[in-house]
Amino acid sequence: MTARALSARTDTSDEAVSLWFRLLTCHAVMLGTLRQKLEDKITLARFDLLASLSRSDGQTLAALSRALLVTAGNLTGLVDRAERDGVVERRPDPKDRRLARVWLTKEGRALIKDLLPMHAKHVNELLRGLPAQDRKDLRRLLGGLRDHLSTHATNGTKAQRGTA
Repeated sequence: MTARALSARTDTSDEAVSLWFRLLTCHAVMLGTLRQKLEDKITLARFDLLASLSRSDGQTLAALSRALLVTAGNLTGLVDRAERDGVVERRPDPKDRRLARVWLTKEGRALIKDLLPMHAKHVNELLRGLPAQDRKDLRRLLGGLRDHLSTHATNGTKAQRGTA
């Protein structure tokens, strides 16, 4: 490999790592701010649980674990506490007795209905400083990244299964 090719490869790698770090930093700052804004009303973990159920009620614990990017053990504790507080309930799956599904209660639905506009307001405040066109471009670019990564993850999973 030539010095020029090696340099280009290193620059590309450095750029990818820098991009990764910027994404992580933005994520951490936004989460920290949202956690602070919502802390007197709800934890972010519980907010995420209720928001996920408001989009798709009656999910299995496994589906919630994947959607929320938390371990099954952490999710079980989160659902246990939310159930104890009366905002969700577990019900057996009518088609598969081995599964339980998690549903919002009337109280849970009312709580998330109140919190979603507040959450949206705080997210808007965080991003308001970016010019409208930059927000639009960033949304498009991140959508492209999401799609690329989804395809990459799917292909990687297939490749791993094929070699096992």
